[in-house]
Amino acid sequence: MVALMSQGITDSSLKYHILNAKNHGVTQKEMAAIITHAAFYAGWPKAWATFNLAKEVYSEEPRD
Repeated sequence: MVALMSQGITDSSLKYHILNAKNHGVTQKEMAAIITHAAFYAGWPKAWATFNLAKEVYSEEPRD
């Protein structure tokens, strides 16, 4: 996820990896911490785009 973010790839592939992390137990707070930490290296514009995708993923209803 961080590799995609650092390259500025904020398409459906990044969304898939965020969803996969969520499905494997990464909480919303942990995801925010990961993105914030990586933002200092990858840049804040890329982080904000990733935050928006993560917000979308974490607000979706869980799939059964």
